[in-house]
Amino acid sequence: MKSKLVQLLTGVLIAAVPLAAAKAPRPVLSAADAAFLREQARRIVESARLAPGEARGKWCNSTPYTLHVPGGNMGYPAFWVRDAVMMLGGKLISPQELEGWIWLMSAGIQGPQAWHVRPGVVVPAYTVPDHIDLNGKPSFYPGSYDTGSQQGGYPFGKYPPLDDSFYFLQAVYEYWTMTHRLALFHSVVKTSVGKMKLADLCEYVFRAAPVDPATGLVTAGDIRHENAKDWGFCDTVFKSGKLLFPSVLKYNAARELAELFRASDEKAKAGEYQREADRIRSSIPKVFFHATRNKEDGWLYSATGVGNQPDVWGSAFAVWSGAVGGRVADRVSRALARAFREKTVVREGCVRQILTNDSTNHGGWQRSIVKLGTYQNGGYWGTPTGWYIAAVDRVDHQAAVQMAQAYVRFLKDNMRADGLAEAWEWFNPDTGARNNPLYVATVALPYLSLKEAGLFK
Repeated sequence: MKSKLVQLLTGVLIAAVPLAAAKAPRPVLSAADAAFLREQARRIVESARLAPGEARGKWCNSTPYTLHVPGGNMGYPAFWVRDAVMMLGGKLISPQELEGWIWLMSAGIQGPQAWHVRPGVVVPAYTVPDHIDLNGKPSFYPGSYDTGSQQGGYPFGKYPPLDDSFYFLQAVYEYWTMTHRLALFHSVVKTSVGKMKLADLCEYVFRAAPVDPATGLVTAGDIRHENAKDWGFCDTVFKSGKLLFPSVLKYNAARELAELFRASDEKAKAGEYQREADRIRSSIPKVFFHATRNKEDGWLYSATGVGNQPDVWGSAFAVWSGAVGGRVADRVSRALARAFREKTVVREGCVRQILTNDSTNHGGWQRSIVKLGTYQNGGYWGTPTGWYIAAVDRVDHQAAVQMAQAYVRFLKDNMRADGLAEAWEWFNPDTGARNNPLYVATVALPYLSLKEAGLFK
């Protein structure tokens, strides 16, 4: 999504631009608090770094690449594709390191034939791994570090999560924005079954996820027999039908590929991917938007089957990404602002996935394998805070400032002796539960999201 200048210079009309380009934003944090957040982001990313051969406790990075795990406490001792990509965009990761990630991810992508892991567990062709163990071997499913026949299956899915393909494409795009060089995009990379031009691999990966042919939206089958997870931050949640979050990711990826091919002077392919982005953007509000009773605001729902509930994170992410615009974006932003002020989703600047007053399942997801009030089913996370603040700022600057200040206060109230925020992956202030300190996405992603939205001075 770091493409505004390129769009202007090429003179190409893009259907949507990120939130920051829609108006002249005002800062939501003081210069001192913005500097504090930037330094926390830098330090927490560094805490999760593993050089080749470096050991942390019983774990050792035996790949030839510098890696970043999801957290500095080694709570997730592997290279997670989505978590790593969430560190990109603000000079927290070097181009050289990102190039190594792209080589590593490319080598782990499933080949041109589906892998039937065991009966009822299938990795489709050109699927990107969910995570890669520190020995360099890919694992395609959550809930396990197994790289062989024991991964996957109920409750984690017949098929792998549907988001990693689009995060891989974002990584390739981010490398281009960092270096302004197309050599890697047109180079030959090693895959699990041979060598392939990276640009060609990207096109296969883009088409790996199942979609509704009429709308281009990402879909999943029934939760008992297929149960593909829509994205990794909902891997304990069951959803089916057309899916919001991976569809927004696909919209982003289509725009990114359009830019990469436009820069490569491949106008036909650039046009193809731009048209696909436009089609998805047109479909998202038609399929997922639901007005509230007062008609002035509304939510994007998470799925059309199981999980047909207001998606707090997905709504904020869609507005931040530009996947919805105009009056729909305003109405979604007003719903987010109302929820903040009514304290039905935000505590200490961190965000639940589901409204506390959602009637479907007493403030929890319709179906989840974790109990209400914990983890992805009611825990409060810093991961989406930047998207949420940026969306709220569209309609209520004061609320955006208040939430940003509360988030920084949360970090400052949970400082370690070494001056680094504890940065819990999630917590619940009502029960006292808190989990997994030094979680990178809790700090780095809000910093990067607010930076991209232009909300720092």
